[in-house]
Amino acid sequence: MSTDRDVPRPRRGRPRDRSKDLAVLDATVRLLAVTGIAGTSMDRVAAEAGVSKVTVYTRWASKSELIGAALTRLQVEHVPDPLGAVRDDLVAHLDAMRRQYDEVGGMAIIGNCLAEEPRSGELLATIRASTLLPRRALLAAVLRAGVERGELDAGLDVERVVSMLLGSLYADHLAGRPMGPGWAAGVVDEFLRPHRAAPPR
Repeated sequence: MSTDRDVPRPRRGRPRDRSKDLAVLDATVRLLAVTGIAGTSMDRVAAEAGVSKVTVYTRWASKSELIGAALTRLQVEHVPDPLGAVRDDLVAHLDAMRRQYDEVGGMAIIGNCLAEEPRSGELLATIRASTLLPRRALLAAVLRAGVERGELDAGLDVERVVSMLLGSLYADHLAGRPMGPGWAAGVVDEFLRPHRAAPPR
């Protein structure tokens, strides 16, 4: 004997269009880079994404919720495959970070989050969790693997070197220094020179 539980119930409404979600989040990232947090409104995001305001408001209840989702989308992408040599792996990861920042206006977004930190500290925490700390972890893993393989000094301060490598990206960007295709290799070579393990005698 069948019961109501045996009968599948039809879903209500149409399935949510994932492409619209991504369009809104990408539009939010673009506006954050250009206009900052203060200039990013729900209405402007809708216009930038080419969707209705209803589409935005039904997915994210507030501006802070939308911006948080957009910053979370700035997660580490295009993680390079391991190459098995500390220099090659560091160059690949540092160059991938530089390209991602160029593509999404990452420097401007971080700067805008820092400017808003006294009022909106949670936004900087979101971008730390989504991209900054994962990127640090990837570089640290490469350095530790280099230590284990005997390519680098056993006493290497991994976290310090990670900070120095990433600091070069921010410092060179702010100074307006050229950051072409060979930039990452030059930075890595400079930092690795004093830290390479001495060859066995």
